[in-house]
Amino acid sequence: MAFGLYKPGQGYWVRVLAATMAGVLIAAASAWLWNELEKAGAYIPAPTWSMNLSGGATGTAAPGQTVELLGDVVSGGQRDDIGTGVVRSFDAGSGMMTVGDIRPKAPKTEQDTTQTTAVGPGPAGGATIAATLSGHASPNRLFDALYLQAAGVALLVIIGSALTWWVVGMKEGPVEFLIATDGEMKKVNWSTRKDIVGSTWVVILWSVLLAGGLWAVDFLFSQFFKIIGVLQS
Repeated sequence: MAFGLYKPGQGYWVRVLAATMAGVLIAAASAWLWNELEKAGAYIPAPTWSMNLSGGATGTAAPGQTVELLGDVVSGGQRDDIGTGVVRSFDAGSGMMTVGDIRPKAPKTEQDTTQTTAVGPGPAGGATIAATLSGHASPNRLFDALYLQAAGVALLVIIGSALTWWVVGMKEGPVEFLIATDGEMKKVNWSTRKDIVGSTWVVILWSVLLAGGLWAVDFLFSQFFKIIGVLQS
């Protein structure tokens, strides 16, 4: 038994073709899974968010201070209160602030912070900074979605390959079926090249003759109906 194969050397080509087809299916499934896991990357936890503040920011924020996250302007000129967050880092020069421990207010969700348009003073003892966002807040996820995609596809390929090896090479029932199929294929009387070429020309000739005959019948009937006045010229 070579490399755990059951009856190695028997049914070689049928087993190879079966394994090749399984490989094609695994590749197609991997491509599908890659795209799906890319979408699932949006659900990877984001403990912190980076907020690029536009010019005109006032005040300073130190790590550990709390800021209030405000949304778009609503009725009365007031901004929608999204929730609070804790400053992780703040660069007054570049206007980049990283906020973590976001606590959205019901029924808001963490995703609502991507629509934040202002960062205002927090509760008592919090940061004293006011500025508007340049663009949207971007999540800093625990890990990149690429790692999730690579791990998922790698797992699928390993499981698929192992299952293919077991079915095509080791499992007695499927292997016996493939060997028997290979034996039956060897009994097939394959046509020679000369026979195939001859049969092809016969099909072409009869197709032309049939098309010509149908055209002739159609032409004769159309002329007949024109003569008796059923069809107009």
